[in-house]
Amino acid sequence: MLRRLLVVATLLLGVVPAPGRALEPVCARPASWAPATGTSDPRGNLRVVGVQALQDVSHVVDAAAYRQWVDCLTAGLVAPHRHGTTLVVFNEDIGLMTVAAGPRGAPVREQAASAARAPVGDREPLSAAAALGELNAAYAPQVAAYQALLGPIDPRKQVFVAATDTMVRTFVATFSGLARREHLYVVASNNMTTWRHSTDALDVARYGEPGARDVYVATSARVTNSTFLWGPDGRLLFRNEKVPLTDLETTLLGLDSGPTTGPAAVANARGVVVAGHRLGFATSLPAFAWGYPFGRRPSGFRPCADLARTYAACMDAQGVDVMIQAEANPGRWAGTGSAGQWQPQEWLGSAYRAVADPTLHVRYAVNPFLVGNLLDLPFDGQSAITARSSRASGAYIGLPARPHFLALAPWTGRGSRAQLEQHAADLAPGSGSPSENHYLETAVYADLLP
Repeated sequence: MLRRLLVVATLLLGVVPAPGRALEPVCARPASWAPATGTSDPRGNLRVVGVQALQDVSHVVDAAAYRQWVDCLTAGLVAPHRHGTTLVVFNEDIGLMTVAAGPRGAPVREQAASAARAPVGDREPLSAAAALGELNAAYAPQVAAYQALLGPIDPRKQVFVAATDTMVRTFVATFSGLARREHLYVVASNNMTTWRHSTDALDVARYGEPGARDVYVATSARVTNSTFLWGPDGRLLFRNEKVPLTDLETTLLGLDSGPTTGPAAVANARGVVVAGHRLGFATSLPAFAWGYPFGRRPSGFRPCADLARTYAACMDAQGVDVMIQAEANPGRWAGTGSAGQWQPQEWLGSAYRAVADPTLHVRYAVNPFLVGNLLDLPFDGQSAITARSSRASGAYIGLPARPHFLALAPWTGRGSRAQLEQHAADLAPGSGSPSENHYLETAVYADLLP
């Protein structure tokens, strides 16, 4: 009887219990939330779920809060749709906030909840730059220790090295544990270096938390935007390093690019086989790096000669049949993108092109977006799963319907392009609108055929 009452109370409060479990985790839905949408096919041998997560710094108060958030995303958006061998793809930069986890990140979390989060809206990432400065100050002892051990380290990225122990305990432990506990293949991304585990008291004192008995110590000054794949036993199966990088990643964060030439570059693009499918990881900008216009492959084209220009084409040439395009698009979805086009129009050149271009061989593309305002940076988009064989139609906002969609997340606004742009402005940081930061949290799913 008590359990029945708890279930009723849970439903009334908008809390989503994980199916088949006790009433944990306790999950409050964001203001804009929708259940996952997609398609099922009994012939499929791999169910893919792409999670469109709404970021919020309250999720990184500590490692336990982050783990609960990810468990809630899984319970509400993945568990109802898992089937057989299941691959869960979380968006790019889902681990970015973990650099602000714990006591050291408290000032940044307070800033994100105050009027200082976006003093000039989303025109320039001034608040984000200030937050990095605050984190550098909070990690000053670790920064100094790593500068002595691995330096010189670019000051723009040094905090990601200094926070290695925090991010391994928060980000890596969460997703590795999720894969093992739920017997899933899990993809997630973060800006990280490499590390080793140590119980040496001197290492703990220099690089770890006060009172800790062990520490994860950075082993390199290279910090890459990395996408990780964990298997159902929780072991890391593959790590991909993003190449090429965006302007924001090179100028604000000072990140290191993945390899662009030679065997290491080809291996980075080749990916790994899961359930008979070769998964290739093209995190955001790399999914646009084809090296030639749609359908016009030049004679003598060398797809793996320079992956800074042709990463996606090289991936295709290595036999990748499933492009994993985890995405964190820093900009308004309804408006003009970096190439001067309507932003959704640009997306026809990435995951959509992978399955629509007749000169390519990729069969599927999985493109989940990060959404939500992070200080003065808006992140938005429409998550999708596309397929070369699918004639089912879908339409990004402001565009006509096209074939090749197996699943497409809706957007929170409707109407003409002008109305869509106004809604994007309302969602943006510092807008003061009741709709500010009310991006849609949801997921897409589909079965991939052998």
